[in-house]
Amino acid sequence: MTSNNDNLPKRIVRTITLTEDDLFLLDGIERILSKTGQRVKTDSKLIRTAIQVAHQSLHGKAYDIKQIAEKVVQEDGRSLSKLLPKSNKD
Repeated sequence: MTSNNDNLPKRIVRTITLTEDDLFLLDGIERILSKTGQRVKTDSKLIRTAIQVAHQSLHGKAYDIKQIAEKVVQEDGRSLSKLLPKSNKD
């Protein structure tokens, strides 16, 4: 029997330095993604999303931000492929 972790990509820990502007931009990405219904709340997921968008853009390929967000959330070991629907707490 295989576990869900067997299907996840290999995770590598790497330390990066971000500026205050970088964090501001990450917050902006999170706001846009939350409008698509994806709860991409951790910096690592936001950075992975940004990397994938940048890669597609640099190679002149079309991309769907919602599809990328879903992929990143599904591949995250902490969420174990559970998409968390956006909840309205108004």
